[in-house]
Amino acid sequence: MTKPHAEVYAPEYGPSHFSNHSPMALLALKRLGGGEQQLHRFKSESLKNLERNPSEQTIAEITEDNFEALLGKRQNYLGYLAYFKEHIVIGKDLPKLDVLVTGVSASAFHALIRTAYGLDAQDISEIAAGLAYWADSHLVVVSEDKTSVSSSRDTIAALGDEILQNKLDGELEQLPSNEAIFGQMGIAARDELRQSYIQRAVNVTDPFLDELRQLSLKLFLHSNNFTALHTVTASHAARLVLPYIREQETFIRQFNAGVTAAVLTIPNNDFTIPTSAGQYKILTVEELQKRGASATDSHDIKFVYSCLEEYHHYRDTRYLEAASLWLSRKS
Repeated sequence: MTKPHAEVYAPEYGPSHFSNHSPMALLALKRLGGGEQQLHRFKSESLKNLERNPSEQTIAEITEDNFEALLGKRQNYLGYLAYFKEHIVIGKDLPKLDVLVTGVSASAFHALIRTAYGLDAQDISEIAAGLAYWADSHLVVVSEDKTSVSSSRDTIAALGDEILQNKLDGELEQLPSNEAIFGQMGIAARDELRQSYIQRAVNVTDPFLDELRQLSLKLFLHSNNFTALHTVTASHAARLVLPYIREQETFIRQFNAGVTAAVLTIPNNDFTIPTSAGQYKILTVEELQKRGASATDSHDIKFVYSCLEEYHHYRDTRYLEAASLWLSRKS
């Protein structure tokens, strides 16, 4: 019997810790209408770049006693994978999600996104892979002891607009770094000035996903930036995962802090005031499905899929604008 993808291939590859998008992109491609030949071709090409899990490795057993102590160590993926495969039951609450929520920024939201795709597919192996990846790369950008809701007067939208205006004015420039996105987020979180914004983000007065997904969408439309793209796909993922989380407010607060940390890593010059008239064509749902189904880049496929799923859920036409804007870079 063929082993599931998660047991064979690592969640990341290469020295820059690129995320393994293969199983997620294949699901999105299929949902967008990709044919069998295209799915086979995409799978063959994507597997060439991936790294296999070590065949001979002492796997640390993850137990109730050491689960939290090993979070974020980035060397216990297989141990966490075994733990979650043993404890996940389709249709039941997902194990340890309320422990993981503080580190939702894990691998720049890629772990959250993979978990959501597993739920979307109702695939235990992929749900376990996402949760294991989340635990192994667990990233807390603001600790719980910095949460003091009573002292906050910020809303998600107002704080987001303040940061966006600062970026447009040339302030809060990204800090120099050769790190991957999640590494840059960690650097921003440790910087005194930027940490103040991240702390404000975790203490907003309106911790609701609808406000946060609108902010992520707005920030993307103002930047057409690769990191901002991940906040939109992560917002889609958050909607799918949220029903399984008991401490939903904690999750949204930490997710907002993560989005803020991510935005602070984007170069100021990427932010503009959108004037879409004549700059790019806003594609229809059918046109986007066709473009997504013919794409070969995993980010293009997943972004189009997320935007269409969010459009169908919220009926917010800005998702069609966002997908069209991103694809216009390659027209």
